[in-house]
Amino acid sequence: MSLTDRKTHWITGVEPDGIAARLGLTAGDELLLVDGNPVQDVFAYRTAMASSEVVLTIRRDGRTLAVEIEKEEDEDIGLLFETDLMDDCRSCTNRCVFCFIDQLPRGMRPSLYFKDDDLRMSFLDGNYVTLTNLDDAEFERLVGYRLSPMNISVHALDPAVRSAMMNNRFAGNIMERLQRIAGSRISLNIQIVLVPGLNDGTVLEETIAGLATLGDRLSSISVVPVGLTRYRDENRLPALQPYGKEEAAAVIEASHGWQRRFLAERGTRLVFPSDEFYLRAGQQLPDADTYEDFPQLENGVGMVSLFRSELEEGLADRRTIPAWKTWIQNRAGRPSVSVHAVTGTDFGPLLDRYTEAIQATYGIRWSTHTVRNSFFGETVTVAGLLTGADIAAQMASGLQADPDGILVVPATMLRADGDVFLDDWTPEQLGNELGVKVAVCGADALGLLAWLDQVTEWRMPEDG
Repeated sequence: MSLTDRKTHWITGVEPDGIAARLGLTAGDELLLVDGNPVQDVFAYRTAMASSEVVLTIRRDGRTLAVEIEKEEDEDIGLLFETDLMDDCRSCTNRCVFCFIDQLPRGMRPSLYFKDDDLRMSFLDGNYVTLTNLDDAEFERLVGYRLSPMNISVHALDPAVRSAMMNNRFAGNIMERLQRIAGSRISLNIQIVLVPGLNDGTVLEETIAGLATLGDRLSSISVVPVGLTRYRDENRLPALQPYGKEEAAAVIEASHGWQRRFLAERGTRLVFPSDEFYLRAGQQLPDADTYEDFPQLENGVGMVSLFRSELEEGLADRRTIPAWKTWIQNRAGRPSVSVHAVTGTDFGPLLDRYTEAIQATYGIRWSTHTVRNSFFGETVTVAGLLTGADIAAQMASGLQADPDGILVVPATMLRADGDVFLDDWTPEQLGNELGVKVAVCGADALGLLAWLDQVTEWRMPEDG
């Protein structure tokens, strides 16, 4: 195979103080080979570059150069490439009955319709993947790197049930691959999206029992309810039912039974229902300690309890610092900052409970505004799926009497770059529409506290 036929990688940047810069490599150079071998992706690159002596084959202005490098083992030389993956992200080959992307309306920005299902992104971004689009050779290559943990979407171990739910006849062999991963001493986090009548009840019991046979490499199992938008009929998708109060309570009861068993047998609860199940059942969420080391926070498991714990602790810590008393007294003579916090229907009641504590700690006026999701439908209740248009429509009357207030939204409502909501509204556009300043804070309690510190000019002492 000639060099022109092999996969190559454009260098887009070079860290100024790195080895590559000292050797004269620059943006615009093209990496062809490492030690004479093509580089498939970032994992192949990192493995090849772990050696203390490497030779890079570089193309520059049509000329091929050999760059010899001596360095410490595992030392990065400071090259930046077009993407972190150094390859195209693999797309999903399933047609899951519960797929949220299939439930999007037409006309949104194209990137929102891309369904990634790339095991490599499990390591880079914590994504959950199904393992259905990997041939045996690629699966073995990635297992061979021994990178841990792997985050896998299982949904059901019964081959017929899993294949039917994912509309993929190749989806049924998941247990064989899970055993291969666990046998390679790689830890596993498992996600189960529950759909009423499809994979709950007896199927769920059998799935958890089967997963338990994977041994101590099984780190956690999350149980998450299916998310449904109002576009299912319009998009000609099969009818599914959301979890009601009684059905959600049954899932919690079953999960708690497994928790008690695993805690006694393994010293870990292992199975964790998502926060949404507790909210739908109208039950109090467990204390933060119940979630151990929060292995599946990104799946909405323990997020509310952690927020509650960190917010209470953070507010209390500030009030116990000696300098705080003087600071809050001095604020009494200054104009009060007015903050309007926007969140979804799941989180609104919780955040509203802390109004008095936030006001007392920071000397500000605070109000929580719960916004219903008209865009996707009111069965979608998380803050991260709210749109700029919904916020504008429902907040317009509430801000007329407070043009000097600050509207604060969590970063989860915006694209990763922090520039647009799901409907392509920008924070600036929202602010212009409502006639107020719009600010963005971190989505967790620490992010909110840091933003409040900044807006009120409170400085935590270095030893506090």
